[in-house]
Amino acid sequence: MKGTVFHGPHDVRVEQVDDPELKTPTDALVRITRAGICGSDLHFYEGALPIVPGFVLGHEGVGVIEEVGAGVVRLKKGDRVVVSGVVACGRCYFCRRGQSSQCAESGSAIFGYGANSAGKLGWLGGAQSEAVRVPMADYTCFPLPDAIDDDAAVFLADILPTAFFGALNGNIRPGDTVAIFGCGPVGLCAVICAKLFGPAQVIAVDSIPYRLELARKLGAIPVNRGSGSGSALRAIVELTDGRGADVTIEAVGNESALTAAIMSARGGGTVSVIGVFGMPWFNFPIYHAFTHDLTFRIGLANINAHIPELVRLMETGAIDPRPLISHVMPLDDAAKGYYIFSARTDNVMKVLLKP
Repeated sequence: MKGTVFHGPHDVRVEQVDDPELKTPTDALVRITRAGICGSDLHFYEGALPIVPGFVLGHEGVGVIEEVGAGVVRLKKGDRVVVSGVVACGRCYFCRRGQSSQCAESGSAIFGYGANSAGKLGWLGGAQSEAVRVPMADYTCFPLPDAIDDDAAVFLADILPTAFFGALNGNIRPGDTVAIFGCGPVGLCAVICAKLFGPAQVIAVDSIPYRLELARKLGAIPVNRGSGSGSALRAIVELTDGRGADVTIEAVGNESALTAAIMSARGGGTVSVIGVFGMPWFNFPIYHAFTHDLTFRIGLANINAHIPELVRLMETGAIDPRPLISHVMPLDDAAKGYYIFSARTDNVMKVLLKP
């Protein structure tokens, strides 16, 4: 089959790779019909996150069940499913508490990063391919209703649950002001999800005009962070009668954006971090956080736990992430998709691949 293989920074190639096979009774084989390129994929594509090459990329996939192991009880051949980016068992201590990203059985295994993020499973394929083996399939796959098409469903694999997780961690209350730092696909999904909780205003911070315009169309107040580090902070302070935002959400994985999110939160406010950070340490402004009584929340989203509720919201039309899609490309054009996403050309927002 064909798969998108990572060979090094700025070097991804669609190549012939081994067909996936069932290895355990709880496995399923999924024929991929749509896959996404995620902003977190750019961290190693751009060389910011060292990672061992030679694996098939992708942790955002939708497809059709082709085969199931003898231990799979909730799925059957022909089911159309979204594959969570995080493999989880659904039965361990953490999964039972809704913390599927901490699954003790998989070791927090993530598709599409090779051995670097395969947890206890040793090796995982990727969704930017024609097919993928899904371990612990009963909980890692979720059957889709006909009302949700592939283009919408692929958001359920990662970035929509991640954004929802960020909004939940922010403890947004009706009437709050929420400031979101980063208007990439995750940040704009955070705009969509934050609005579910009834804030008075959502402020979206970025420096790219077309992204800010899309944030405005989604109902946010766009703020250009400008050339000065305090530009966004000044705008947020002005929009909140001098207090700062009740909740800030960092959706980039960038140190300057995280610092801005911390400094823009009001006294007693909450900072929620969903951007992926590759560096092991961050120079945290702890005295500021202490004197301003800030709550700081960060973590890998519990994707599997949030998919069911987001499916219901999507099925009823309460949320629709499809306006974020800028490109749908054949799988063979994956390298081009990575290039334009990284270079931010052609008004790129969310790139989907179609095997």
